[in-house]
Amino acid sequence: MTDNDEKEAGMARKTKEDSQKTRDAILDGAERVFLDKGIANATMAEIADAAKVSRGAVYGHYDNKMEVCQAMIDRAFALDAMRFPPASASARDTLLAGAGYYLAQFLEPGSPQRVYQILYQKCERTEENRSVLRRRELADRLTMHYTRRQLRRAIALGELPAELDVGLAADYLVCLFIGLYDLLENDPDALPRCSRILRGALEGLSHARGFMHTRT
Repeated sequence: MTDNDEKEAGMARKTKEDSQKTRDAILDGAERVFLDKGIANATMAEIADAAKVSRGAVYGHYDNKMEVCQAMIDRAFALDAMRFPPASASARDTLLAGAGYYLAQFLEPGSPQRVYQILYQKCERTEENRSVLRRRELADRLTMHYTRRQLRRAIALGELPAELDVGLAADYLVCLFIGLYDLLENDPDALPRCSRILRGALEGLSHARGFMHTRT
């Protein structure tokens, strides 16, 4: 490689790095604006101001506010996936680890926390927000799918009875999990109690006759 080639490669790397820094600044600014004003009321100009970049820089990377929002969600979900706990030999322990991860993340300041707050607290049900609402619904379906899959695995491993109504049990656990967010919001020190509640709920499924398939 000649000196000119090395110089051009270095300039290309710097340009790419600068572009990534600008995108990150825009998405960081969008998180602050959306969290403060909601998605419907936010503007590209406000995102630019929060990011401390020009409006031209924002439009140079994203055509509109919803593109910024989708990129913001993609980034947070990617960070989330990198830290999600791996499956363990026990299906029940896997469920507990996954639930514990998200409950702990609820208390941990950072991009994933802010984006989940935006999705569930600042995403108005408007036509403009339809694509974002679909992403939220997809996340909800994936949560339910994951819970059902681990419950079926727990049955296969003999950790739960074969008669368990997986659909009903999954509904119960997901609703319980959502309710624990309210507990943490009012008492951030309640995380150990949340873990005990979840463990108790999973252990109780083995003995809860109301969660078993009824025989005709």
